[in-house]
Amino acid sequence: MQRLSLDRAVLHVRDLDRMVAFCHEVLALPLLLHTPWGATFEVGTDERDHTQVLMLLADETPSEPRQMTLEVADNEFQATCEHLRHHGATLFESEGSSAPGCAWRVLYCSMPEGHQLQVVTIDPRRCAPTSTRLAPTRP
Repeated sequence: MQRLSLDRAVLHVRDLDRMVAFCHEVLALPLLLHTPWGATFEVGTDERDHTQVLMLLADETPSEPRQMTLEVADNEFQATCEHLRHHGATLFESEGSSAPGCAWRVLYCSMPEGHQLQVVTIDPRRCAPTSTRLAPTRP
């Protein structure tokens, strides 16, 4: 899995153990740190090789349910789909692409405490054809 998109990379959760199990066992995110009060998972690295993390904090007042987006490489998407479908995820694929690069494949997965995860990739085999003809240039 590549990148997790969050407006804030911290979730306050009522049931820390359940959310830790989901992130570690279902999403297969590497667990960096786990205490009785929180957990930190690695979700990828950015273009500058900085580690991106998701922090879970035990709290009596959990975060409002959020939608998170996990980007995966096209060659990882099928295996990710198969794994997450065993946990109730559903697949949506765009119908017909009108521009290059927009044949999205999206997998929706419910997470504990009402959060939603969408796993996305671009399927280059389903992108609209591009024209390789260049317009003539004037001298």
